[in-house]
Amino acid sequence: MKRERLNRGTILGWSVVGFGAGVLGGLWAAGWLARVRRNRLADDFRSVRRRGITTPVVLAAAVRLALAADPALTPHALSALPVSRGTVELTGWVPDRTIRARAVRIASQVPGLDDLINSILVHGEDDISSGPGLTLAGRSA
Repeated sequence: MKRERLNRGTILGWSVVGFGAGVLGGLWAAGWLARVRRNRLADDFRSVRRRGITTPVVLAAAVRLALAADPALTPHALSALPVSRGTVELTGWVPDRTIRARAVRIASQVPGLDDLINSILVHGEDDISSGPGLTLAGRSA
């Protein structure tokens, strides 16, 4: 029995048909398994356009500007560090909890910020003292 050799056009045609069937099958499976609505991608695109796309560095710079605009926070040299898209970490030292709360409140109002990590420390509460109760001498891991 002799096998028939297919030409390039036939191979290309069946490849396109197979690729199309795979894409359609994948979309059908995604819709069936995840209950994806027909306009979900359009809705997601609109929400990104409304919110604006910013890099983590630009977002951290916007938080620093917002903190610098407040005269009560300027002398404390707080910093905003980029963590990931939409996430910024606040660091620095402040004299009391009200200043820390004010900094978090102002930073959280920056558009595009999804998550804020508060690593601001309060003098007198977060200081590590070297008193006798806090030593690790003679202790094993």
